[in-house]
Amino acid sequence: MLNWDDPIENIKQTNVSGTHMNSRQAGPGEVNPRDGIHKRTEETTAGQATTMPPQAADLEAEPALESEKRLLGGSDLTANIAPIKYRWAWDAYMMSQRNFWMPTEIGMGEDLMSLRELNDNERHTFFTTFATLTTADALHQRNLALAVYERITAPEVGMAVIAQMHQETIHSMSYQHIIESLNFDEDEIYLLYKKVPQIRAKFEYSNAMTRGLQGNNGNLQEYMRGLFFYYMIFEGVWFMANFCPIFSMQRRRLMSRTGEQLQYIARDESGHVAFGRSLIWALWQEVPEARIEESEAHRLMHEAMELEEAYAEYTIKPILGYDIELHRRHVRYLVNRRLLDMGFNPIYSEDEAESLPWWEEQIGFRKEKNFFETRVTEYQTGGALSWE
Repeated sequence: MLNWDDPIENIKQTNVSGTHMNSRQAGPGEVNPRDGIHKRTEETTAGQATTMPPQAADLEAEPALESEKRLLGGSDLTANIAPIKYRWAWDAYMMSQRNFWMPTEIGMGEDLMSLRELNDNERHTFFTTFATLTTADALHQRNLALAVYERITAPEVGMAVIAQMHQETIHSMSYQHIIESLNFDEDEIYLLYKKVPQIRAKFEYSNAMTRGLQGNNGNLQEYMRGLFFYYMIFEGVWFMANFCPIFSMQRRRLMSRTGEQLQYIARDESGHVAFGRSLIWALWQEVPEARIEESEAHRLMHEAMELEEAYAEYTIKPILGYDIELHRRHVRYLVNRRLLDMGFNPIYSEDEAESLPWWEEQIGFRKEKNFFETRVTEYQTGGALSWE
């Protein structure tokens, strides 16, 4: 044993092989702590079996943690994030964290002046579109919290859904920021759907379609139908199309700051649609009998398009650079795109459906901006930047 009174020379003494002086011979049944690792290695090398402690043997017999994970119907006790089984969900979660933004970082003063320049058609189109988006985003939060998340049992997938919920709260904050900055009447914005049957019809249909998502023991086919509607139609078609009238104005230097807020929202929603596509495909692989038929997907799209047509007829008035026909063709393009995403045939011909020429640019976010005037939409938090 060493003590603090020993000369330092005695502490430093070692034998020629590098073994410390304090290495007594182990007695019968003992393992020398200095050479136990080497002795076990030699025994294994010699082919002698090493007896595993009973507790470790039990653990080894347990199934791999990754194999316990399931999207639906997994164990309530499965809380381990790693090993990550659903990489697409983890990537979606990480992307949402990198894309964090705050609406108050975008000043709205410019739009106060721009609002006075709008003609009657532009004002009607802007106001109705904005009010519809505001209410629709509030529905997103409820659907995610009470419907989509409730049945998910894989932790990394649940995290991605919760991140979407958080993003939807930021979107609602963005709309409120615009309302307050532009001195809009809150009741006129939030309650417009009660006054306009074409808007109310879309929301009532949405509630009916997503009702099948609720409840852990609900019908699996209804759940899949609800997921398809929510991600591919509500977000992937209706929501994406509704940005376009205001984006068109933004490109003419009208309501530019509102358009910039919507670009951030569109970026987030585009990620949600991609997540939903991956989620549905993964569920179809795990539960093949839950896959919806192409005829069902086509039926849902046709029903959604009837409602969108009536809504667009009321909302879209002819303005410079945008009209009902451009809107209609772009919505058909989005319908075909979502169906192709899910492996189904499109329902519109190329002559009937066409993307707006500036659509990819508008939501692609790779555009030059004056650093001193605005914040670039491809901004990501510093910790997530890659220097490759």
